[in-house]
Amino acid sequence: MKTLLVVLGVVAVVGGGTVVLVNSFGGWNTLIGKAWAITYEVSSQPAETAVDVTYTESPDRYRKEAPQTITISKPLPWTYEAVINYGEKAEVSATPKGDQVLTCRILLDGIKELAKATAAPGQQVSCKAVTAT
Repeated sequence: MKTLLVVLGVVAVVGGGTVVLVNSFGGWNTLIGKAWAITYEVSSQPAETAVDVTYTESPDRYRKEAPQTITISKPLPWTYEAVINYGEKAEVSATPKGDQVLTCRILLDGIKELAKATAAPGQQVSCKAVTAT
């Protein structure tokens, strides 16, 4: 009986410590990395032209932090896979360097279309989607 009480006491201390530790890091959703796999796409007519692309990406799938905004100059068509934490905004925009007609898309797991837009010739295009919790 004494051994059983010691074992139960150890289990209670370890279990309670685990709960406190998990809560100090933001809860189970933060620790298990609840995040979305996002694919950004930007294309243009005419193709094969360079544009300035701005997109968001979470710095760490295991921590609930605001996404970083990154701007690059890339030839089109352009595709990029990013991770966006739950409840955050996935966003991509592109600015043409001429009279191109730009189109953007945001895909979940490379399949489900979350957002799509086409801009007027020479205008910036932007796609946005908020990831569900």
